[in-house]
Amino acid sequence: MPIPEDGFWTKISAMISTGELPAVVESGVDMLRLLNAEEALDLEATTEVIETVGKDRYYGGVLDMMKAPGTDQYLGVPISGWVSGIWYRKSMFEENNLEPPTTWENILKAAETLNDPDSKTYGIMISTEESDFTEQSFSSFTGSVGYDLFDDSGAPRFNTPEMKEVLEFYNSLYQYTLPGSNGVEQVKDGFVGGHAGMALYSTYIMGALVEQGMADDIGFAVPEKTEQGGFGMTSTMGISNMISEEERAAAIKFVSYLGNVEANIKWCHMAPGGSNPVLKDVADDPAYLDNEVLKAFGDTAALIPDAFENLQMLGVKDGEVNPAMGNISSKFLIPHCINSILVQGEDIDSAMEACQKALEEEVAAME
Repeated sequence: MPIPEDGFWTKISAMISTGELPAVVESGVDMLRLLNAEEALDLEATTEVIETVGKDRYYGGVLDMMKAPGTDQYLGVPISGWVSGIWYRKSMFEENNLEPPTTWENILKAAETLNDPDSKTYGIMISTEESDFTEQSFSSFTGSVGYDLFDDSGAPRFNTPEMKEVLEFYNSLYQYTLPGSNGVEQVKDGFVGGHAGMALYSTYIMGALVEQGMADDIGFAVPEKTEQGGFGMTSTMGISNMISEEERAAAIKFVSYLGNVEANIKWCHMAPGGSNPVLKDVADDPAYLDNEVLKAFGDTAALIPDAFENLQMLGVKDGEVNPAMGNISSKFLIPHCINSILVQGEDIDSAMEACQKALEEEVAAME
């Protein structure tokens, strides 16, 4: 049952209210957190599948994102995933004697050097609108300093010097990007159209780069300051608790089958580049790279799945996801703060204070 992304939660909510949620729901982890809050998931079933597939086959950061709050069980079974990072034009970097955009210093220097707005060319394309894409993009930098959004007691810690440093850096990058509230289409089109030297985007950009004949000139880097800030999302199968025992057994069998190497490679090849292996033995299998899109990127395609080893996400602390994070993300509280500072010119201290208050209200509502 394919559902447009902007209508997904509405459809799912209606099904929950009638007790008719399908046996298997494919989504990202944010949606599964909301489903878990509605007590609509069979955590024992998904945990059984993960144990059957084999925990040691997954990249380390993948299962950390899947933990159900306060339990040793999992919200869903990761099948594939995408990672976000800095895509850059290698020829432009070579022409300007620039180092690869791995560190904050290198990224900012390249953005400034390559920026030429009079020629409609920008140093970097980043997301600035009030959307989940902006939260995801921003997370690449919070992850690169090992930032925890919540303290040990579960209280939000947004209005801090550490967060201010990240916001100020993101604002510095905004000086070298297309002005205004930009999202998925603007970032993608700007880079693929040749109007930027870099873009912060997911692996789903790879197909478009191949279509434009740009793949051999593209490099990929994960931002790093004190550690790698690999951000990504998994395509995850959640199993409903609104089904019969027969349907439950069938769901477990089906989702377990997708952990088979051959089946998993076929799954990833439905969206080559965008859909990457979360299982290490799949990424290492030569059959996975035997695809025209992946071949076009050469060694880069083989290295991308390694970013899943150190996956970072706001709201995850020591492998535990704060229960309020689903609502915080769905209400775009952090992207609203980012947009107000970058695009609307609001004072950074005032915006951070307002966001801190909003986060505290969401946490209190969960108690």
